[in-house]
Amino acid sequence: MLNNAAVAKKRGGRLAGWMFRYHRWFGVVSCLVMMMWGASGVMHPIMSRINPTPVNMQPLEAVPMLHVAKSPADVLAQAGIARVSALRVMAWKGISYYQVSIPGQSQRRYFEVNSGAELADGDTQYAEYLARYFIADSQSKLRRVRLIDHFDDDYLDINRLLPVYRVDFERDDGLRVYVETSPPRVSALADDRKALLGSLFLWMHNWDFMHNQDTLRMMLISLFLFAAMVSALSGIVMYGFMWRRSTLHAHHAPLRRWHRSVGIVVSFTALLFVISAEWHLLGSERRRVLPVLQAAIPVDQLALPVAVQHGMWGKINALSVDGKPLYQLQAAQQNSAMSSGMGGGEHDHRTAKTGQKQIAKTVYVDTEGGSVAEGEKKQAIWLAGQFGGIEAGKVKDTRMIVKFEDEYGFLNKRLPVWRVEYDTPDHLTYYVETATNSLASVVRDAVRAEGWSFSFLHKYHWLDFAGKDVRDLVMGLFGFGNLLIAVLGLWMFTRRYIKPSR
Repeated sequence: MLNNAAVAKKRGGRLAGWMFRYHRWFGVVSCLVMMMWGASGVMHPIMSRINPTPVNMQPLEAVPMLHVAKSPADVLAQAGIARVSALRVMAWKGISYYQVSIPGQSQRRYFEVNSGAELADGDTQYAEYLARYFIADSQSKLRRVRLIDHFDDDYLDINRLLPVYRVDFERDDGLRVYVETSPPRVSALADDRKALLGSLFLWMHNWDFMHNQDTLRMMLISLFLFAAMVSALSGIVMYGFMWRRSTLHAHHAPLRRWHRSVGIVVSFTALLFVISAEWHLLGSERRRVLPVLQAAIPVDQLALPVAVQHGMWGKINALSVDGKPLYQLQAAQQNSAMSSGMGGGEHDHRTAKTGQKQIAKTVYVDTEGGSVAEGEKKQAIWLAGQFGGIEAGKVKDTRMIVKFEDEYGFLNKRLPVWRVEYDTPDHLTYYVETATNSLASVVRDAVRAEGWSFSFLHKYHWLDFAGKDVRDLVMGLFGFGNLLIAVLGLWMFTRRYIKPSR
């Protein structure tokens, strides 16, 4: 190796000699972590295909029957409840309920709309029903149901949604389902295999074994990313642009030729990986629970308007908007089940297995039945102002988002949401979920640039036009290529010290 360096220095000058020497040492410093990152990069597309997925992505919509219902004000007053943060009218197992969210309480309470009787432990029962519906399993024995109000090693912060219920079943795969009860949706599925592979991936790719020492972890990762970047860049220059200076010839050892031939192909991808990874590392923070606007609606304001009581509504929510209770109403879809004939619902899987939601128009009425023009748009602007403290006059653009896209990706979890962009130098944008008065995401130009880098340079979403399979295949091949050159480089380096001893 020293003779080769001398030859390179003689024929290529000091620059080639310096590059050869430091390419080798920076490569040795980074090769172990490049092996970890390369192996985990190969694992990721494989894991995405073997991890458990829901059979039903959306809950079966049922129309609540309110023709002879008591008003929420009467029912809740009878139960001794003075204020609520939200109210949802739902149908489940042939019975219509008021599902009530109370300020300061994670568990929701359920009251039958006609009699006002409370369903004991209703939120836990509903969570079990949802879990069984999403995975289409009505047979497995229930192990336990518990409320999760913080992220842990099984329910990671990437899942975003809290609080949720964890529903465990007596199954060979140890499946557990994480669900929200309002709105009803599945947040995550995990089995024993996913937990094992996920822990291994996070250990190798994110260095999650140092999650309690974030500052040190980021410093070390940045150091090794820098070493990998120098190694890749010097390799590109030396073996890509100085190939005439005896850097690669047929008489060289096969390992050396393989290392350099494969390296020329994958070093550009290694540069893209490390640059986008460092940008993502410096520009991101530990995911936190995004806030939900916790209003307190006096129950005596929750009258039941005729338009709500005698309409055919698939979704009925009551929320506080700008200090005033309003009903959000969505017309029932044609395939909705009537509450009187719904049964348990576990075996009715008519909901399409798809992440694309069919969004019906939302109508807003006040508690006296008066229509509110552009109610959802007004609520979205008001919500963004509450979270950001920016006056409504600075709103530049407002529109509904019904599918995940580049700026608002799948990791944000919530749909549909409203995008509220402000007229600011950094194009500040808030994404809010009007169904829950929740903040879904905050984006500005710096975040957009970093997100673009990570999406296109690190995760290769520019290949989406060819399909997920092609994108994952290309990423996996480049990940394997980087793993291979790291292994070959380490072996070549260690042979220098093994041969003399032999």
